[in-house]
Formats: sequence, structure tokens, C-alpha cells
Amino acid sequence: MIAEDIIGRLQIVPTDKLLAHEEIIPFNFQRLRESMLNMGRLVDPIIVDKDNYIVIDGNHRKAVLDSIKCPNAACQLIDYQNEDIGIGSWFPVSKTLTPDAISGFKPEAVDFEAGVAAIEKMEGTFLYVKKLNGKKECYLYNSNERKVEGVIGQQRKFLKAIESKDVQYVADDKVEEYMDRGYNAFYRRLYTKEEIVAEALAGRRMPPKSTRHTIPERIIRMNLHLGWLAEPPDMCKQMMDEMLKRRLNEGSIRRYTETVIVLY
Repeated sequence: MIAEDIIGRLQIVPTDKLLAHEEIIPFNFQRLRESMLNMGRLVDPIIVDKDNYIVIDGNHRKAVLDSIKCPNAACQLIDYQNEDIGIGSWFPVSKTLTPDAISGFKPEAVDFEAGVAAIEKMEGTFLYVKKLNGKKECYLYNSNERKVEGVIGQQRKFLKAIESKDVQYVADDKVEEYMDRGYNAFYRRLYTKEEIVAEALAGRRMPPKSTRHTIPERIIRMNLHLGWLAEPPDMCKQMMDEMLKRRLNEGSIRRYTETVIVLY
């Protein structure tokens, strides 16, 4: 990827034009806000669907910029319909939660395949899965909702009921590893790109951690001065481009070909 291509992918977009598609986690928001203000920088650009200006990744970053009344955001615009952009989710896991410990939700014993099929057809809110002696013990939390908006509402209530417990979120492609280590997992349906766009355009935000996007050629560690984002968009873009050209000419770029772990 040449310097001109990298710079062309980054644009300055008014923050009030960006549509968040997920709710934020208050603790994560506060921690990120303190970090951004202490550093005085927007470290990573916000990933944005170029057609609808939906925030695909960076909902907390947008919330911080909104909270400090920053008029602009540095964004990497992407073609969201590109088949190389994948969608997963984050599944809640816990070592102590039992199937009947979720207030307001009644579990029904099912086999794993039937449970997964039920949540895919929006006949269930979450599927509790626990491994015992190599076998999966599963319970489905039924739902009378059959539309995305209704399922989102049910999931929000469910997550609210478990938020004070020893719950953490893991990527859906890593959940089996966690169950092997003694965690109980709550599977949920993966949303489609079309559903994500439709809900965002309707102003209905999904619960936190509903989606996990894999984005090829994601640009990170841009480290843009927050103060620049208060300038007129054209001036901010010019300053950002000049800074990036200088860094790229100095060889300050690395393209990772392996899976990386980023510590925030």
C-alpha cells in the first residue's frame, strides 16, 4: 500500500454526520475519554461506512469526541459491502452464572444444534452453553420477538440482568477455547450487514459488543492531535495529510501480516 493510498483512505468528517450503531459501555467510555484527553490525540481513526456514514468501529471514540464537542473526526472510509469485511460478535462468558440465574428469562433445555438454529431464526434471545465431560449442556432463553428490533430489545434486557455479574466478552471465534477453560458462554445471533445498516439508519442502536468486524488494511496508530479536529475541515485535512506524508517518508509504517494483540 503506497503513501497516497493510505492518505486517501483517511478523511475528516463532521462528527454530527456520523451514525453510531452500538451503545457504549460507560466504564470503557470514561477510561477512553481520560486517555484521549491526557494524550491530546485521536490514536486510531474511526472506521466508517462510506455510503451511509455509519460508525462500523469506533463508537466509543465518537462518543468521546461528542462529549468534548469536537466538530470533526478523522475517519477511515470503507466499502462496507466489500465481501472481505467480515462480521462476528462478542459473546458474554462467566464461570459462575447458572442457567436459571437470569432474572426475567426462563431457560429451556435444548441440544446445541437446535439452540443455535433457534437463535439464528430469532426464536431465542441467547443460548447458554456449558461443557461437561466434553459434551455441551445447553439452555435456550426463548423470545416472542421475531424481528431484529424486538430481538435487540430482548438482548438489551438480558445483558442488563447480567451486567453486575462476573461477565466478560470474548470473540465468537474464541468462545470454544474459553469453554474448555471452564467458562459458560452465552451464544447469540450474528447480525447481517443489511440489518446493521437498517437499524443504524433508523436510529436504533444495538447493545454494546453486538458486532465484531474484521476489516482488512485497517489503519491504526495515526495519533492525530485533537486540537486539529477543532479547525475547519479543509485545514484539518491538510495538516493531517502533511503529518502522514512526513511520517510515511520517514518509514513510520508497518503492515502486519500476522494476527496481532493490541493492548489499550
